Amino acid sequence: MNWAAISRWGPPVLWMAVISLGSTDAFAASETSRFIGPVLRWLFPNASPDTLELAHAAIRKAGHVAEFAALALLWGRALSWGTAVWQRGAVVRALLFTIIFAILDETHQAFESGRTGSVIDVGWDSLGAILAIVGRWAIVKCREGDTGSRGENNAPGVLKRADGD
Repeated sequence: MNWAAISRWGPPVLWMAVISLGSTDAFAASETSRFIGPVLRWLFPNASPDTLELAHAAIRKAGHVAEFAALALLWGRALSWGTAVWQRGAVVRALLFTIIFAILDETHQAFESGRTGSVIDVGWDSLGAILAIVGRWAIVKCREGDTGSRGENNAPGVLKRADGD
């Protein structure tokens, strides 16, 4: 068994399986409201039913953003394997793979009886992927500022083109 390949490709593939499981009827809004609803009612006992429904929807959309942010980072890690920096080509491919999977995930949901596929949800998913990549880039830039200039070519995590520019 090739542990390096499993370590590299396993996390994004496993996370895609988790996302796919979350796209089944078991995680439809009618199902998640059974455990999110009581928590919201406990936290906000005076909130109207409309407010609680809006909060439930916001939590679900935040879930889209978070799960696809994680997927983009996992793809970035896998595609940059063995390098100290994330090359631009790897970042672009990570975003493309994540967005393509978002489209496939929403298509999958269209075939689930308790779910609906939504272009808007692909947008939320894509937003999560973009925020994760931009956030990672910002963190790397802040770390460079904290530790002094390391030079463009040897700073870990710096986004740069594969040709070194």
